[in-house]
Amino acid sequence: MSDPQESRPASETRRAWQDLLGALAEIDADWIGPQRGLAPGREHLGIRGLGMALWGALDLYLENEPERPHFVRLISPYRKWGDNPDAIYFFAPLRGDLTYRVQGRRGREVYLSLTVHGGDRDGHWPTRVVAELNMDDMAFDADGSFEVVLSPEAHRVNWMPLEEDAGSVVVRFYFNEAQAASAQPELVPDLRIETVDGPEQVPVPDDETVARRLRRVEAWVRSKFGGQMLGPQPRRRPSWYSEVPNTMGPPVDWTDGDGGGWGAVDIAYSAGEYELGPDEALVMEGRLPEGLFTNVVIWNELGQTADYLERTVSLNDTQMELGEDRRYRVVISHRDPGVPNWLDTCGEPRAAVFWRFMLPAEPPEAPVCTVMPVDRVADGGQ
Repeated sequence: MSDPQESRPASETRRAWQDLLGALAEIDADWIGPQRGLAPGREHLGIRGLGMALWGALDLYLENEPERPHFVRLISPYRKWGDNPDAIYFFAPLRGDLTYRVQGRRGREVYLSLTVHGGDRDGHWPTRVVAELNMDDMAFDADGSFEVVLSPEAHRVNWMPLEEDAGSVVVRFYFNEAQAASAQPELVPDLRIETVDGPEQVPVPDDETVARRLRRVEAWVRSKFGGQMLGPQPRRRPSWYSEVPNTMGPPVDWTDGDGGGWGAVDIAYSAGEYELGPDEALVMEGRLPEGLFTNVVIWNELGQTADYLERTVSLNDTQMELGEDRRYRVVISHRDPGVPNWLDTCGEPRAAVFWRFMLPAEPPEAPVCTVMPVDRVADGGQ
């Protein structure tokens, strides 16, 4: 006797779910292995990264609709992709033809901004910045409260224009403190979003609704492993990313001309990769420009930090020990060389080094990099 369910047409949700499972299997086969730069024995990094991307996609899209969005924290000490321990980021999906109100209150952050991205409707990779607003251009109440309107029509104060391809808003809170902001569970920014002209009530999710949300989940996961954000080679490198190991690229202000994405227009970036033997150290030296914030962080092949709750894998300019005229000397090595400003490789022989210079008062210089025996770092390599 045949199973009656075999002749029953699949629901849209089941088809979308099967497509999502197929995408995960495709990424597993195509991205998580040596053909994309993950050496044998390191597949666990890819699987962990894929799990985190799926977790994020479900959080951002499965129960979040642009008609009635809510803010979702993008990354945390436990969910990582391109993460920054000194910042707390929030995401909400948008539609370019609606009007939204974002409300919140200033706290201890040194930098606050909202960025509307375009081209990323339904979970796709953002291709451009539609609008950007930072705290210098915002009006605040006496208690630090603020209200920002996102809409196609102009408003007088704290307005961000929306265009047809607008798909998301990202809110950034940067902190310059002795302890990484993301490692402080009590540090929760005051932030919320509501739709001004959307539906009064969200309908109970039906088959079509859940299927549509799952399609967004699939698109988000694919965008992370499609050569854009996560995954080793090949992928497009921005102009500020050095292709030569143990060197950093020239700091450049972020623009979507480098391939789109979720960068901040107020930051100059510089990056490269270290490649060190067990007894080697990379020494980075230079002068920090005056500005709101600077930090340096180590990422693995999947754009993830190691556990910064337990190890020092990033430094901001409050945490750094600086010399005269804001001179710095940051050391990356597999073991503690006994000097200030040490970044722990956590045993990784090769990883990315990522610098951020927030609203620098002058153009920042690329760090000068030198590889030397780790035992010679304390005496300056002499």
